[in-house]
Amino acid sequence: MKQNRTALILIVCAALLAVGAFLMLNRTKEDPFSVRVEVTQPAEPPAKAPDWVDNGQEAKPDYSAATAEPETIAPSQEPAQAPKEPETIEVTEDKMVTFSFVESLTDFLLQRFQPRNSNGKPDSLATAVALNRYYGRELDGFAVSGNDIVTSRKAVYDYVFTPGMLKTLYEIYAPAFMVHLVDTASTSEREYVVGDATETRTLTNDEIKVMLRLNAQRIERTADVFHAFADDPSIVEMAGKYRRAAKAVERANGQLQTAMAEGKDSGEASDRLKQAILFRERTRAEIVGHLKKVCQPCPEAELFYLSQWAYRRTLGQSEEKLKVFGAAADIMDDLAARFRTKADELK
Repeated sequence: MKQNRTALILIVCAALLAVGAFLMLNRTKEDPFSVRVEVTQPAEPPAKAPDWVDNGQEAKPDYSAATAEPETIAPSQEPAQAPKEPETIEVTEDKMVTFSFVESLTDFLLQRFQPRNSNGKPDSLATAVALNRYYGRELDGFAVSGNDIVTSRKAVYDYVFTPGMLKTLYEIYAPAFMVHLVDTASTSEREYVVGDATETRTLTNDEIKVMLRLNAQRIERTADVFHAFADDPSIVEMAGKYRRAAKAVERANGQLQTAMAEGKDSGEASDRLKQAILFRERTRAEIVGHLKKVCQPCPEAELFYLSQWAYRRTLGQSEEKLKVFGAAADIMDDLAARFRTKADELK
């Protein structure tokens, strides 16, 4: 009995020791110097109302536009563009037609442009007739020697007025001419007709565009006439017939003057003069009628003038020279297109 009680006590002690060991082994190891404390964030101070809530706010009227940006915002600015560099084109001058011709032709066009004529509309007085007379007075831009203008003009025409030479000169000078014309118009002051007054100034971009388009139209019209000369030799033949009719009028008038001076009967001489004049005018009307079919807006005086000019240029070699008019017409069509393209490019 005593032995059983001792065994029971030992069993109970062993159980207690096992439980204590289990609890000690499963206990979390901690740093003996650390202290666990629950941390709380400090409370934010209460929001403070603006001063004007207690002291009142002074109202100031705002007269700025509704679309104006706030004063604190800097106004938006587009980046400054660098000034456009002038275009440089290298030109190899021809021995007869120099670069001065480009400068002279530029002056011719600008001198005859009116930003606003007496009717309040832009206009250009640059015509084929005006151009021929302009270079008829002095051959500005042509390397000729001597004081005989007739001989010098013949030398220029003999050199220039061939299909090959016209194309060569155009290829050399056309790009430089376009640049020089626009640059001169925008930077070089000159006297322009503006309404009923004149102003010394440069042209605006809009005025340069108008000038280019007006001249493109004039150039195209002259090209149409030149195409007609090249395609229909009978027009130049009619021009020759007019010249002969005009000579007949001069002879008939001379005979009438002689008869009157000698006291003879002038009736027959007077009739011959009338018939010669009628024939001459019918021939003139025939020429203008043919050319009006290809250029309706062209003035009759200009059409007739060009027919006589073409006759003189083809005299003695009409078949070969008529080809030159076709080449010249093609060049003028291309130049008119360049004028319009340049006008469209200007901002």
